[in-house]
Amino acid sequence: MDNLFETVKQSITIREAAERYGIEVKRGGMVCCPFHDDKNPSMKLNKEYFYCFGCGATGDVIDLASRLYNLSPKEAAEKLAQDFGLIYDSQAPPRRNYVRQKTETQQFREDRQRCYRILSDYYYLLKKWENAYSPHTPEEEPHPLFVEAIQKKTYVEYLLDLFLYESEEEQKAWIAEHTAEITHLERRLKIMAENKPTNRERLREITDGIEQGIKELFESEKYMRYLSVMSRFHRYSVNNTMLIYMQKPDATLVAGFNKWKNQFERHVKKGEHGITIIAPTPYKKKIEEMKRDPDTHAPILDADGKAVMEKKEIEIPMFRPVKVFDVSQTDGKPLPELASSLSGTVPHYEAFLEAVRRSAPVPIEFEPMADNMDGYFSPERQRIAIREGMSEVQTVSAAVHEIAHSKLHNQKKIQIDNDQQYQEVELFEKPALFSNGRISHDDLPEGVYCYDLRGSDDDPGFPICVEERVVVNHAGSVILTAPLEFSEEGRLYFTDENGLNFNGGMLTLSQFLQEQKKDRRTEEVEAESISYAVCQYFGIQTGENSFGYIASWSKGKELKELRASLETINKTSCELINDIERHYKEICKERGIDLTAKQEPEQADIPQKALFLLNDATYLHIQPCDTGWDYTLYDKETMKELDGGQLDEPELSRSAAVRQICEGLELENPSIQDAPLSMIETLQDAACQQMQEQVSQQTAETAATQLPDAQEQSLDEYPMPDSEVSVSDMQEYGYLYDGMLPVTRERALELDAAGLTVYLLHEDNTESMVFDTEEIMEHGGLFGVEHEEWEQSPAFHEKVLERQERQMEREQAFLAHEGSCFAIYQVSRDDPQNVRFMNLDWLQSHNLAVDRNNYDMIYTAPLNGSGSAMEQLETLYEQFNLQKPVDFHSPSMSVSDIVAIKQDGKVSCHYCDSVGFTEIPGFLPDNPLKNAEMMLEDDYGMIDGIINNGPKERTVAQLEQQARSGQPISLMDLAAAAHFAKARSLDAAGQSSDALGHYRKATEARTREAAEAHYRIASILFGQGDLAGAEKEVYALSDKKLPFQYWTGKAFLLLGDIYVKKNDAFQARATYQSIVDGYADRTDGIVEEARQKIDALK
Repeated sequence: MDNLFETVKQSITIREAAERYGIEVKRGGMVCCPFHDDKNPSMKLNKEYFYCFGCGATGDVIDLASRLYNLSPKEAAEKLAQDFGLIYDSQAPPRRNYVRQKTETQQFREDRQRCYRILSDYYYLLKKWENAYSPHTPEEEPHPLFVEAIQKKTYVEYLLDLFLYESEEEQKAWIAEHTAEITHLERRLKIMAENKPTNRERLREITDGIEQGIKELFESEKYMRYLSVMSRFHRYSVNNTMLIYMQKPDATLVAGFNKWKNQFERHVKKGEHGITIIAPTPYKKKIEEMKRDPDTHAPILDADGKAVMEKKEIEIPMFRPVKVFDVSQTDGKPLPELASSLSGTVPHYEAFLEAVRRSAPVPIEFEPMADNMDGYFSPERQRIAIREGMSEVQTVSAAVHEIAHSKLHNQKKIQIDNDQQYQEVELFEKPALFSNGRISHDDLPEGVYCYDLRGSDDDPGFPICVEERVVVNHAGSVILTAPLEFSEEGRLYFTDENGLNFNGGMLTLSQFLQEQKKDRRTEEVEAESISYAVCQYFGIQTGENSFGYIASWSKGKELKELRASLETINKTSCELINDIERHYKEICKERGIDLTAKQEPEQADIPQKALFLLNDATYLHIQPCDTGWDYTLYDKETMKELDGGQLDEPELSRSAAVRQICEGLELENPSIQDAPLSMIETLQDAACQQMQEQVSQQTAETAATQLPDAQEQSLDEYPMPDSEVSVSDMQEYGYLYDGMLPVTRERALELDAAGLTVYLLHEDNTESMVFDTEEIMEHGGLFGVEHEEWEQSPAFHEKVLERQERQMEREQAFLAHEGSCFAIYQVSRDDPQNVRFMNLDWLQSHNLAVDRNNYDMIYTAPLNGSGSAMEQLETLYEQFNLQKPVDFHSPSMSVSDIVAIKQDGKVSCHYCDSVGFTEIPGFLPDNPLKNAEMMLEDDYGMIDGIINNGPKERTVAQLEQQARSGQPISLMDLAAAAHFAKARSLDAAGQSSDALGHYRKATEARTREAAEAHYRIASILFGQGDLAGAEKEVYALSDKKLPFQYWTGKAFLLLGDIYVKKNDAFQARATYQSIVDGYADRTDGIVEEARQKIDALK
């Protein structure tokens, strides 16, 4: 036995065993302790033993295996020998399987969570079945799922309450008794989830519905409604037009959820059902092909005669079902009013008829005809004739009808010399002819379109796409009677589902064209449908007498033929609507006809800048700016500035802008009175004075507490999945389960897309799992994600990491917190001094000091309970090793960590040593008041407190002399000084634009010259009229907090000048005043210049 133990210990290291048994070993041999709930590494693996700084677990490799698998030392040694193939003197025991043991508490928690999740999903399905399968009549046989819902729903409600409110003993008893039942139910729910249709299956289901709809469409009444829908959505495909017609025939304007929200500032109403359409979702694929000459398309060869290859990104067409919503299903900002549409007897008839004329491909003439004829199109004479003396509506309708004939059915008698045979094919589901050879475009009759096929580089005879003309890798040509629509790159790529299919037959071109020629009845249906749709779009009511023969025409037609006619009608209607609308607007402009929505005329004698009194309570100051209108709101009584902003709509009149501002303030029919412009300066002065008083008050409070005022900051808080909604909101809503975190609909969609399980929360304290995003759109209440899943998600970890980037703000929040609190610091990840896990004695023996710059603030929170600093430290050490908060994503507290404790307004810092804690003074800044002032000044654009305590910077010559004498210098400072000297030389010579680059290089240091360089850059940009760039440069200097007040003061004077240029006297005055109030040196002329500029503004 001793031989076994010795063999194992000498042959297997702790690290090898840990990795073998699934424990992830981090840098430095640190791992998450498997013997307590450790979310961050707190166990150290040495070669021969392990030690956990959290729970104190320790031992050798046999102890590790023994504790992992709940084995005796002998069994653990045998397992290790067996797993690592060791040979020892004793007889090897038979092989056996070992299973990691969970604690009873861990197992119960997992079982309870699993049962609750499965029962919640089942309860949701029961409710769904009860509604979906309820009988419509007393005689109807109940559906089995309806019966199951009625029988089980109340019982499942009771079980959900049991897991929410009853004792753990009752819950354990139920789980033990019903394990098999829960497993069966889980398997059933999983099968249902797996049977959820894929995008491809849903597309097939949708297209099957479209085809059935097309077959049933051609009844006169249904067809009229379809054409009305098509006229409103003439830019949509036949499939999507059909889908909109089938689901919501009264729709007028549709868009997706996010488009309504982001582009139109409207939101979908709660409970609205989306309209399913098919949306293109192409994906991009990288391919490698020969580089070609753009003119000849011939391959480009390198010096060795080999083809030059290039990588290209092509777009492969794909589609998926998506949801859109009609404008009637949304609320929010009113949509912009468009030009008034035509109706009734065609207003501006002459202009509209001229627009129709210009849209026709052939001349339109008027002549006497019999009463039973409205017009005709003559292919031989290439003209349209319309009967004289008809009403305006009849004339327009007949003209559009004949234009449709001229565009679609303009075929002369087909005569082709030396006609040859071609192979019958389908190209993108369109009938076509194919030839292996090259077809000459010049030999083809009018109305016929010819394209070339391109072969792949590997197999030039295998076509991969179709183009207008292919020179190299020509894989054949095709002939069609309708044009193809190409992508921007001029190609259409074939896919497995859509491309080139051979039918096996042979036809001459004349035979093919004769087959493609439509019968007279089909031509009439297409022309009349186009006329009806176009007139509907423009509000011209043409009557319904023309469609009585639709049903008889469609009988016997194959689906492909019906679809082809609908596509033709759709495409031609779209072209005609666009052409007529474009020409109509041009003609109205030429003839001075105003079609725009009526606007209130702006009185020319009223200045654009104005002051109004709204409802005798609020002053509105409005003035034009570069992007539209700038406005500020003041309280009438206190003269306090309430709000302000810009309307980025320069086309708005002033009165329209005032109305829009009132709407934003939710003022219905407000009283708007003119106020004297002289009041504006009084209001601005009062607001400026109030702001200065506020600054002074906050500065005084800071001085009194010796701590920064960080009201807008807080200690580290639990990273919620959605900042827009809280747990208290969820509880008020009626959902009480504390294992769930609430989210809004927008966040639910994001988390669902990220792969998290989203739940619908119900006001009866139940929830149901989301299986489809449509359920999110239809649910009118709150949503939720489970605590445990959220805390394990990458999004949660990202939120924790984000706050690590805000070291200074979080430290100031800690120092500013009014109550007792603590902060934990750990050695930064790069650990440049290699001091992690080292005690103070080791630091002193190596002449190393505890340096704040070597640490990151990891966590802050309020202190719980009372007690001395040392008592609190011991409590924190235990907490951050055994019961760490879920949002603490760092190693357990260990040697080299620092804990800052704040009690009774005093802060003390303590080093976690080998034994206990040791207080270390000076770790945090000695003067937090000065830091607070700096933060306050940043918030208000002030410069108060910037002190000029830096040594005078050396010139280039001085730095070079220092280097020659053997003293160390900063190469960055040397380079910056050189660039600054060059920039000043160019600037003095009047070459300020050339100086800019050198000044920018000089700003990379933290010297006096760097501060001056920032100011010089801002000054040059200001002189060039680049106000935004100059302002940005001033703030860049301010953000660096360089201790050179003179150049910061000069920069803020320039900032005030920038505001003057922008006609923003309020901001300019506030900036100058901040210099007067906060600038320390009263002798260098900065303050005096600021006072002069304030006087100039008055």
